[in-house]
Amino acid sequence: MRYRSHYKETIILAVPVMFTQIGHMIVQITDNIMVGKLGTVPLAASSFGHNVFIGGLLYCIGFAIAMTPFVGAAKGKGDIQEAADWLKNGAVANLGLGVAVTLLMLVVGFFLENMGQQPEVVRLARPFYFLMIFSILPVMVFASFKQFAEGVGNTRAAAVITVQEIVLNIGLNYVLINGKWGFPALGVAGSGVATFVSRCSMAVSFYAIFRFSSHFAPYRAALKNARFDAAKIKEYVRLGIPLGGQTILEVAAFALGAIMMGWLGAVELASHQIAMGAAALTFMGATGISAAATIRVSQYLGAKDRENMRLAGFAASHIVLVYMTCTALAFFFARYSIPTLYVSDPAVIAMAAGLITIGGFFQLFDGLQTVMLGTLRALTDAKAPTIIAFVAYILVSLPISYVAAFVWGWREIGIWTGYLVGLSVASTLFFFRFARRSRTIEM
Repeated sequence: MRYRSHYKETIILAVPVMFTQIGHMIVQITDNIMVGKLGTVPLAASSFGHNVFIGGLLYCIGFAIAMTPFVGAAKGKGDIQEAADWLKNGAVANLGLGVAVTLLMLVVGFFLENMGQQPEVVRLARPFYFLMIFSILPVMVFASFKQFAEGVGNTRAAAVITVQEIVLNIGLNYVLINGKWGFPALGVAGSGVATFVSRCSMAVSFYAIFRFSSHFAPYRAALKNARFDAAKIKEYVRLGIPLGGQTILEVAAFALGAIMMGWLGAVELASHQIAMGAAALTFMGATGISAAATIRVSQYLGAKDRENMRLAGFAASHIVLVYMTCTALAFFFARYSIPTLYVSDPAVIAMAAGLITIGGFFQLFDGLQTVMLGTLRALTDAKAPTIIAFVAYILVSLPISYVAAFVWGWREIGIWTGYLVGLSVASTLFFFRFARRSRTIEM
């Protein structure tokens, strides 16, 4: 019974974040659908530009997560001025990183021809890619306000803005890709313009919410007295750099696994994409629970309430295991139905069904690892978890995927077996890391 209130509060915080994350996925899916109607080459160009760009964006987003534990701890202490100080200094760090990554990826953009793609794909991808790069700075403005809001316990504002993003992005895609209402038909570049505009609007909208919402009034007042603090920026960067690295490591393992799947053949790769898409969608729910865990654990850390800090972290692990068990059962019973939403090829459907079944099982570990990683972020524990992530995803998952697929002959099942083992190692080590750190951390 001691967990009951923690279950309730965590779910209340998690649901809007779940909606926000699923909303971002809906935007990506609709982008692919609308560009895909132009043909195979435009879709390939969009996919190529996105895949080159996404690593830099994800690193930036992971870096910005550092805002939440610092602000959450200040909220737990009841120190409004400190929370405002973190907003000001964290935003400076976020924008600084955003500028650096933007410049780096601009340079990368001049070498797209050297990445083994067809000339027509590169020609269409380049303007789309550069528009994506220029959207990094508005994303970092949005992320600064979003992570600050989550730190003070407001997860609803981002969910509201996500609805705006979905509507605006779909509308602009329709107009700019196809040339409606007197606008020129820009094709793939039109999708890039739509994404850039919608991301700018998200940044402006969150600023407006912060500027005019009564919920943030005390922090607005405190922000006037906030000062740039080199020590705070340094501490923020110290946490943000490994957090960004954690984000990249798991993505890299799955991306390299997809490359190995392509070595097996087109049917295997298509099956992999279908199963991974289903797993990614339900995983968004786990990221919401993880964000809620970061908020609640960081606030109890700031309040120096060790017992409730630990209860909040473990309660989040219980919630995600129940949630992922439900999604695993749904995957099992719908394993043959889900692939038919994408294809009619019996070979792809059968193979995807097998991968979806494994995906349901490994999601138990995937959900647990992301939630326990969220609790460790709340404790500003980043270096050791990053090492754990590297070991689990790069040194364990990828070699097992390769050996099981190509040496033992398990093929596509072998690649996903590597995912399963890597995630189980990560989730176990993160869980015990939190159990130990939450007992020993100085408060």
